[in-house]
Amino acid sequence: MTCYLSLLICKKYGVELSDMTTRISEKAAETPGTTAELEHGDVLSIRDLLYGLMLPSGNDASVALAESLGKVIQRHRRK
Repeated sequence: MTCYLSLLICKKYGVELSDMTTRISEKAAETPGTTAELEHGDVLSIRDLLYGLMLPSGNDASVALAESLGKVIQRHRRK
């Protein structure tokens, strides 16, 4: 569901998967459960996070996507 919603948000707001990058937060890096082994301070594209989310079922990638794309939604709502 996180992958699907991330793709919908990117399409709706014109976010290019390879162009938008995000820095991994401490919260995302410390997320328990299955992991893509992201580390605090890493910088990844949305595309890379989607792979991290889908292939190893990375909970850390899921949190990073939510944080990053949540900011996209907030920016567009303020306009």
